[in-house]
Amino acid sequence: MLCDLDFDDWGSPNMLKGDTHGRYDETVGLPPPLKNLGFLGSGGQGMAWLALDPSLNRRLVVKRFETGQSIGKDTLAGLEATFAAQAKVAAKTSVVPQIYGVERFEGAVWLFMEYVGGLSLQALQAQKKITLGDGHILFIVMDLINALSALEHSGLVHGDLAPGNILVNAQGHIRLIDFSNSAFSGTARPMTGAPGFVRLKKGRAKAAELLDDQYALGCLIYWLLAADFPASIRDQNDQEVVLRPQQPEDCSPVANLLWESAATLVKCDKKSFAVLSKLAVRYRQQARLMPLEIRSALGAYAADNGCQNATSKVEDEYLSSSRIRSDRSVANSFKPVLARLGRGLTTYLRGSQPGPKRAALMGLTVLLVLAGYFYLTRVPPLTLDAVKVEANTVLPAGFSHDWLLKRLERIVEYQGLVVWEDRSLIAELHCDHYTCVLSLAHSAGGISHSHQQSFAASRRPQVWESAITDLGRAAAMR
Repeated sequence: MLCDLDFDDWGSPNMLKGDTHGRYDETVGLPPPLKNLGFLGSGGQGMAWLALDPSLNRRLVVKRFETGQSIGKDTLAGLEATFAAQAKVAAKTSVVPQIYGVERFEGAVWLFMEYVGGLSLQALQAQKKITLGDGHILFIVMDLINALSALEHSGLVHGDLAPGNILVNAQGHIRLIDFSNSAFSGTARPMTGAPGFVRLKKGRAKAAELLDDQYALGCLIYWLLAADFPASIRDQNDQEVVLRPQQPEDCSPVANLLWESAATLVKCDKKSFAVLSKLAVRYRQQARLMPLEIRSALGAYAADNGCQNATSKVEDEYLSSSRIRSDRSVANSFKPVLARLGRGLTTYLRGSQPGPKRAALMGLTVLLVLAGYFYLTRVPPLTLDAVKVEANTVLPAGFSHDWLLKRLERIVEYQGLVVWEDRSLIAELHCDHYTCVLSLAHSAGGISHSHQQSFAASRRPQVWESAITDLGRAAAMR
């Protein structure tokens, strides 16, 4: 049995973080007779708690939807319709958490749902202690296809099918969590999904479509197979294009099926509406040829690793730095050298040259020393202030601070940003396993500006260069 875990959202496991959320843990009253066991987090459209129902001796997740002091009939009806659809999906497949009920309490709508334990695919890959084989991926995708088929029949779109929202439980089965972004097909979504798992759409970009989940599943298969997924970049004509991982040669029959499935799912053409049922048949046929130990071994690892995480926090892996560009640090190292050089030349000239000539040479020496000093202590046009990359993040070959800085300097120079009167530009990079945020802060006309560019982590240099170019364009407009 899995040890008790907390959630990143409404089911994603993490260690209980103690009283990190303070006032929410015990001071918030839950609908009776529920007992508050701790605050889980906020996101989506509300906040969630872990609770105990003493009448049934059952733990559950309670989510409060922020709807203001007065709840309109349309708002309440929309929430209840979404919850009812999710409950029907949960009745058809064990992959989706059960919905226990919906209640109005103290001016808010409360959702009661199943407490889900397990280890997310994101955490599973980040541990680097197990390599997911083709058989493991086959069973994972087969469970998700069943869940998406049930969602398709109900007309409900999950909207955020990403590794952090997919759990592996102690039996090796998959649980799909966090329906905060779910919506009926054709209606507006509350938010966009995780970068790298959202398909490009024209027109009604915010409207949920059944093909959105299918595309995200195709991206997920790519991510599981190659630790990479389709990424959108802009070509030389400023047109958006999609880069996809390439299938290696001499794949096994299981791997071939997985690669073909991913390619089919991300096409998102009209034929894709019937693709789930066809894929389900092919996966069941292939699963019959696989040993059952594959699923049980995956579940055993998830259970053991989950309990280890409950006692020891996994630290983020910081990318080792070869060099952080800073002209100020170079200047500091050269200051003593310049000082000794100036003193030595002055002593030499005083003792060996006649008056006028000696004075001229001394003046020239002083000018040279001052020029070198001001050159080395000038404000750098670009500084890479921080690079933080979480464990198992996909990076291009040869990635380093210098690699990133060189590309940043290239776009900064191309956009003409170095001719500003205030030439202080500070860049930062933060990656949380499959999403990277590149930022650039600067001052123009005495006003500070900050720009950010989010993109899916990829081993393709073109993806990074496209994000850097977009960031430079945004900065240049200021």
